[in-house]
Amino acid sequence: MSTANLLRLLLLGAIWGTSFMLMRIASPALGPMLTTFFRALLAAAALYLFARARGIRFGWRENARTYLVIGLFNTAVPFALFAWSALHIPSSYMATMNSLAPIFTGLFGFLLLSEKLSASRMMACVLGMTGVAVLVGVGPSAVTLDTVLGVLASIGAAVCYGYAATYTRMRASALPSLATATGSQLAAAVVLLPLTLPSMPLGLATMNWNVALSALFLGVVCTGVAYAIFFHLIAEEGASKAVTVTFLVPATASIWAWLFLGEPITPGTVAGIAVVLCATALALGLFGKWRAVLRT
Repeated sequence: MSTANLLRLLLLGAIWGTSFMLMRIASPALGPMLTTFFRALLAAAALYLFARARGIRFGWRENARTYLVIGLFNTAVPFALFAWSALHIPSSYMATMNSLAPIFTGLFGFLLLSEKLSASRMMACVLGMTGVAVLVGVGPSAVTLDTVLGVLASIGAAVCYGYAATYTRMRASALPSLATATGSQLAAAVVLLPLTLPSMPLGLATMNWNVALSALFLGVVCTGVAYAIFFHLIAEEGASKAVTVTFLVPATASIWAWLFLGEPITPGTVAGIAVVLCATALALGLFGKWRAVLRT
């Protein structure tokens, strides 16, 4: 990876790490649905302006169904699940569950694309769930019903990301990636709008500058700008290198939350994150690639 793209990767990891902290700020005030709606709407606006400047064609009519499905499973549902989880579990927990997405992508590849489900991928799934159990069992939060439900909701978000990634390969591989990102974010915002209306008056009434700036940064930077960086890395370095940002997010999320929210980083936190990231590396086949690099 070039030096410039390595810096972009580090920046992306830092940006995505802040998203979990920002949800912990915005969701209690706005509510999960309004937080998710603002995130999707602001991201759609930022991505649309960027895509138009690049001369991207969207093909709204012929690609409407594809945008809708990806918008539901890559944005609306997982963002809402994470926003709800933010009411109950620390940022490090959410970021760690997010790292399970490549494992679920492999499972959906087996179910929908008839890809081989290798022993290493099955082992990665078991190891990933073990890491979750370690994090919940010895992490900084007490094991309560709310904690368990928050973790399950975050795992559900990772499942959605896995399905969305597989569906994108099936139905959107020929579309410009920026068109898919923009169209799906806009579709998510449209779907979320009627679900958001009941909570909008109370959410807007309780909004302050911290909440407003958190929602703005969450939508424009953590989603819009981050997607643009991510797709640039995919285009220049390939998906296998770009997806390694997964390994940076739990650490950066924990650090941001420790600095600004006072969330503790305990040995249990580090142990749980380490096990889950080992599972993710196993699912991505990175151990074999690293061994090959070391031999050369």
